[in-house]
Amino acid sequence: MIRTLNKKLNKSTQILIFLSLFGFSLGLFNNYRDLWMNANNLNASSISRVIGISSIITVLVLLFFTLKVSTSKLKDGITISLILKMLTSTILICLNNTNKVVLIKFLMFFDIAFTELILSSIYPLIMTINKNDEIYTKKDVVESLFNKLGFLIASIILGKTIGSKVIDYNICYLLSVIFLFISFIVFTNINLKNNKANNNLDLKESFKYFNKNKVFLLFLVTNLISGIVWSSIMGMPLLTLTEKLNFKPEIASYIILFLGIISNILAIIIVKYLKFKNDHINMIFKFGLRIIFYLLIFLIGSKEILLIGIIYLLLSECIYNFIFSGYFINKVDEKYSLFLVVLKYCTSLLGNGLGTIICGITYNLDIKYFALPALIIGIIHYIIGTILITKKN
Repeated sequence: MIRTLNKKLNKSTQILIFLSLFGFSLGLFNNYRDLWMNANNLNASSISRVIGISSIITVLVLLFFTLKVSTSKLKDGITISLILKMLTSTILICLNNTNKVVLIKFLMFFDIAFTELILSSIYPLIMTINKNDEIYTKKDVVESLFNKLGFLIASIILGKTIGSKVIDYNICYLLSVIFLFISFIVFTNINLKNNKANNNLDLKESFKYFNKNKVFLLFLVTNLISGIVWSSIMGMPLLTLTEKLNFKPEIASYIILFLGIISNILAIIIVKYLKFKNDHINMIFKFGLRIIFYLLIFLIGSKEILLIGIIYLLLSECIYNFIFSGYFINKVDEKYSLFLVVLKYCTSLLGNGLGTIICGITYNLDIKYFALPALIIGIIHYIIGTILITKKN
């Protein structure tokens, strides 16, 4: 039945269907991953290291794939990653409440890494079929939309009782694996054999190009620091809201979900109607106001100010992304555009990983010191971002 349906759909649509199922699978559990690990006796510091190190592992593997593996073999790589993710996730479900902390941490490193590897490989795969801005936008919208839908369903059913069974984080994990398996079936039935093989990237030639156009390197540094700043506060959002600010998991879920949806809507409105021509103004609204909140959290050190700061961070997550990303991705030589996209993704992952580790280190400190790294690194990011905008203009 799936093969018959696939014959009637073009390959881009088939991949988007896979991505919707995969995104829904992630939404069912990924947001609760921190709480699942915490319930299995991992403290905030351990959780931050698991997330941080897995991000670094993903960056290394992704760079290896980009440099050594041709895009014609991407489907095989994604298929293997899906199988390994299903395997590690199933074992982790079985390890729930067994107190095997070391094994859980070890497997979780790779479970997160497989997830990121699959997500990062989808766009290069799509580019072998249909290279245009529309399909790139559809990819982001589909993954984000169905991820939020999965998160919403999990938020609704969490804590509910079916028969004598209470829906907990582990059952959400099980549901996630079920939809992961369905996405795997869809993906393996996509016929990509006729794609033309792309040659491996010429590293020496790429190095010369980016060394000559150093503004792209500055863009990547800005992207890296941005990830560090964000994750030093938001590396473990649900854990921060439930443990540090004493919200119930269900309420914390709705806060993150609701503000995420509003942020998406605001991004659409701003791009369509409020896109200021002056990037310095956009910079102030997104990153300048964040620094003010970091400063207030540091000076006042109250839970209320921290909550207001987190709310603004979540609201501003998607808005004004065009300040840097779109411009530089479109300006790079087409020959290196895919490589720049991969490097951007890698620097984001590396930044988020390092920021999450910082979040774990400061997590148990007083609230003012919890925000101090974000304040210091945020100021550095703002200065470098301002220089980048000047060079862009």
